[in-house]
Amino acid sequence: MQPTNMELNQLQLYVREMKKQRGFDGTSLEQEMLLFTEEVGELASEVMRPLKSGEKYGNVNCRDLAYEVVDCLIYLLSIANMAGVQDLEKYFLEKEAINTRRFE
Repeated sequence: MQPTNMELNQLQLYVREMKKQRGFDGTSLEQEMLLFTEEVGELASEVMRPLKSGEKYGNVNCRDLAYEVVDCLIYLLSIANMAGVQDLEKYFLEKEAINTRRFE
C-alpha cells in the first residue's frame, strides 16, 4: 500500500487510503486541524530539544526530527483531503510561481 512514487498527489492519495484502512477517517476537519496543531507542537519540541542543551543536530536526532516532520505532512495532506483539495501538486506549482514572481 505504501507509495513507491513519492509525488505529492500520490502521497495525498496514500494518506486518504491509509486513514480508511486504519480507521482514522472518522474525524471532522476541525478535529484534524487540532491534531495537526498538536503534531506541530511535537515538531517544535523536537527542534528545541538539542538547542536547550547546546547540542547540534546529527544523524541520530535528525531522524527524530524527520519523523515529526512526516507526522505534520501526513496531517496536512489529510486536511487537504478532507477539505476537498485535489491535485495538490498543481496548486503547489501555481503558488510557487506566484512566490517566485514576488521575490524576483
